[in-house]
Amino acid sequence: MDNENNQKKAGETKIIAFPNLGERLIVKGLDELGNRNFKVAAQLFSQAREYEPENDEVCMGLVVSLVELEYYEESKELCKEMLNKGIGDYFQLINIYLMVLLQLGEHQEMVTTIELLFEESQIPFDKEEHFEKMLQFSKRALEEKKDEEDRQNQQIAEELQEDDLFVGKTDNEMFLVISKLTNTNIRPFIPQIEQFLQMDDGHPFFKTMLLNILIDQEYNEEVALRKFNQSKSVIPRELKSLKETDFYKKVTALAEEELSQENPSLYEMVHSLIERHSFLLYPYEPEAESLPGWAAAYHALAEEYMAGDVSGMDIADIYHADEEAVADILSYIKEIEEISYPII
Repeated sequence: MDNENNQKKAGETKIIAFPNLGERLIVKGLDELGNRNFKVAAQLFSQAREYEPENDEVCMGLVVSLVELEYYEESKELCKEMLNKGIGDYFQLINIYLMVLLQLGEHQEMVTTIELLFEESQIPFDKEEHFEKMLQFSKRALEEKKDEEDRQNQQIAEELQEDDLFVGKTDNEMFLVISKLTNTNIRPFIPQIEQFLQMDDGHPFFKTMLLNILIDQEYNEEVALRKFNQSKSVIPRELKSLKETDFYKKVTALAEEELSQENPSLYEMVHSLIERHSFLLYPYEPEAESLPGWAAAYHALAEEYMAGDVSGMDIADIYHADEEAVADILSYIKEIEEISYPII
């Protein structure tokens, strides 16, 4: 017991050996900042934040160091955190925040921030003209950016004015057309896109690419598509992203649980197959109760690729799936495997 007490006292003594470590880190950080050793200063202030996370000197020292190191994204996030928590000199911090936004080209956020400052009368009288000029500069930058985007969109739209955007195109030409559609308003081309989405011989890879553009541009009207001899109508804006579908998440999780530790290379093969096939099948999803069978089938196919033979019954049992159902799914995904991916 005495030995335990002695050990405890020794441990306590060790902890108390650096009673003012936070303060010492701050002093040293300020020295390095004054000597323009910004990398060292940033490291010291980061350590000091572990002891005093909301200390004004620590946070201001760190944000100044990050700005000088041109770590603008990190500076922006720290500025926002400090402003929300009321850490540091508010007006000095706002100036730093606006300078960082300028470096990042985030003019809309600059406009929003400055207008809010004027609304809340947060700007000193002698600084109003400076902030007004900064506000007008940011608004002009936004207008110029919009004008440039409109000009590019107009140019792309003119390039895409064809009777058939997709018919008779090579894979390279398809990639080029879809790339241009990504960077313009897709709505004028909806009739041709829908026509392609419903074509039996339209490649499912390109159909998913087009559907993703509709999702990204929040297209909120119903579109019909056909894949793997199935027809379906969807509203793109309401669709889950591919990796958020139950099919992708559940089948990947089942395979990961069984294989990631025991056989990582086999799991990587399974994961790769699931990713590729999910992209081709999207937005179709098998029924929820069949997903263990899909996981077993992907496991079996990956094992067949890597080892040359496989015991379907054993794998079906691992996933608590019906052996006959797994065999049917395996046959189906082998058909999907026959679909060659476009090569640029």
